[in-house]
Amino acid sequence: MNEGQNGGMNKLFCSNCGKQIPINAKFCIYCGQKIEDWKEHPSSEPKIHEQKKVIKRESESDDMSFVAYQTMEPGASFNNYKVIKLQGKDTDGIRYLVEKEGKYYVLKLFFPYKYSNLENIITLQNWLDRVQKLQHPHIVNIEEINYNNDPVYIITEFVEGMSLAKIKTYNPTLLTESLVREIAKQLVSAAIDIRLLGLSIKDLTLNSIVLNPETNKITILTSGISYEATDERDEVFHLGVLLAQMLSANQLAETVYNDENLREHKFTYIPGITLSMNKVLGECLHRNILQRYKTLHDLLKGLNALPAIEKDEVYDLAGAKMQAEDISPTQVPEPKISKDWIIFTVVGIAVAAIIIFFVLNWSNITKDNGTPSTWVSSIDEEDTINGEYQDNSIFNHRDSLKSRKDSSVDTRVDPRKAMLSQNQSSYSGSSGSVKIDTSPDRTLFVHISDGTFGFTRLKENPNHNVVQNGFYMGKYEVTQKEWNQYMKPANVSFVGDNLPVDNVSWMNIVRYCNARSEAEGLTAAYTILGNTASSVTCNFKANGYRLPTEAEWEMAAKGGQLYTYSGSDDADEVAWYRENSGRRYRTVGYQKKPNAYGIYDMTGNVAEWCWDWYSEEYPTSLTEFINPRGPATGTLKVIRGGSVNNGLGTNLSVVYRTKGNPAKGYPFVGFRLVRTY
Repeated sequence: MNEGQNGGMNKLFCSNCGKQIPINAKFCIYCGQKIEDWKEHPSSEPKIHEQKKVIKRESESDDMSFVAYQTMEPGASFNNYKVIKLQGKDTDGIRYLVEKEGKYYVLKLFFPYKYSNLENIITLQNWLDRVQKLQHPHIVNIEEINYNNDPVYIITEFVEGMSLAKIKTYNPTLLTESLVREIAKQLVSAAIDIRLLGLSIKDLTLNSIVLNPETNKITILTSGISYEATDERDEVFHLGVLLAQMLSANQLAETVYNDENLREHKFTYIPGITLSMNKVLGECLHRNILQRYKTLHDLLKGLNALPAIEKDEVYDLAGAKMQAEDISPTQVPEPKISKDWIIFTVVGIAVAAIIIFFVLNWSNITKDNGTPSTWVSSIDEEDTINGEYQDNSIFNHRDSLKSRKDSSVDTRVDPRKAMLSQNQSSYSGSSGSVKIDTSPDRTLFVHISDGTFGFTRLKENPNHNVVQNGFYMGKYEVTQKEWNQYMKPANVSFVGDNLPVDNVSWMNIVRYCNARSEAEGLTAAYTILGNTASSVTCNFKANGYRLPTEAEWEMAAKGGQLYTYSGSDDADEVAWYRENSGRRYRTVGYQKKPNAYGIYDMTGNVAEWCWDWYSEEYPTSLTEFINPRGPATGTLKVIRGGSVNNGLGTNLSVVYRTKGNPAKGYPFVGFRLVRTY
């Protein structure tokens, strides 16, 4: 068949991950997805699937075998539209430039996974329903949406112009501050309307914004609009990121000015831009969400109030060249907790004062023969508490569960040792005995008893190979509300107090653990001597919060059973994952059953960081069989459990292991807490 004639199919894309694969592939070489066989079609016309309602695909997706898309060549016909050329693809589908009755349009065919089950269908339909209601001069017009076609498709007007990303690459001088100010007002105006319909511009990039250089009018494409609930201040932040990328003359602007870096590192003024505009950007990009513009309307007011460029002062930093490497991980702020040097200084002063007191008063507090005087002895009696109280003040819940004999305790308790949080202390006994209970809240934590289990082993090898001491494990993944009590808000995928926190680095998690431990009067588990994971050591005897070791995590996840998933062989009973969640995590403990230990979401929802260094050889090459704590060194940390981003299969298995850079946060990766028993 000649080039350009109807019906030619020359490319194949995986419908699961969207990547191009060999024409005769049975499995995707990138994600492993099974592909249904393709056969040559003798007809000169491209195959058009019969019309059917999307909802019928629910029963067809049980085996998760998706048909791959073969692309249509120029000249092919699709529902009365003539294909001009393939424009490209994204994670949602494939785009074509098409023509009908002399007018150009953009056709987008959605990958089948977007409507592979009821959750995905609802998500896609909600997005399409809202997008087609958008009527704004700076948002692309929707010409047609077809839910019943297979594949589902959307057709939008063809927008004349060039994306801001290409302009930034090939003609950056066009993006003057004057033009960017006008673009900013158009963007914010459109973002306000988008938000009113329950949509978001959180995923908007310069590639999804087209500028017509003749009119200086921008148009936002549908690929930059997503269906998700976001905090309005996060959208303000993201718009600030886009404006900074446009205004910066640095060739590495998209590397330096991106969401991840600017949430970790303070925004610095952009040279060559007016001070007023830099101040607006600074108020958009403040790392503390409470210090940003509260609404998009406030941002628009700030832009409208900017003085004329010629009447403003330009920020000039001679020779300022920001490079990506200038943003060092050592600049990551630690949580606001007491500084060690202050503690050491206070202790030093106290010790010095005591020494001076005894030197000046030694003759008064000793008898002639050098023995302590009577009043010193009385002070000693007043300040002394017996060994039973001292032993009980140390967190040792194992001893508290065993039978212990009560012994009399002097009621004159040192107030310095008795001043613990009321919710952590309990005073009982008619004799005035004092018992301090520092065990965790049993509505939030479960006790895992000492035991043995088969580390990374399931039904095929049920033999036990590891001994693990008991510990307390959090019933739920740590929530955003809990995180925000001690750390600055994370750049989470979905906002909600009772949703799990995600996109937080391993390093910031250990800082969180220490901050929360100290706030609750517990002994911090971690000693942090620097800003890298190798500088962190763990005192596993401390009673403070910490991450589970990989062995602790797996022991808790299995719940003493050999199910494929945590609590069941049926993932739908216990887990939120890609096929039943629409790739949106849920409130912790929501609707799914716990495992035998009473722990929720150890399979799916968000994956979870562990303490251990990652090694591919571990744990098959175990050298510790009692309380194993992973390899001694490494560069990556272990992540377990799978998330709503993972589909059915090995990635959700209770023994599946993956890894991550401890200095970085990842979407859909959170954590849960443990405490030593």
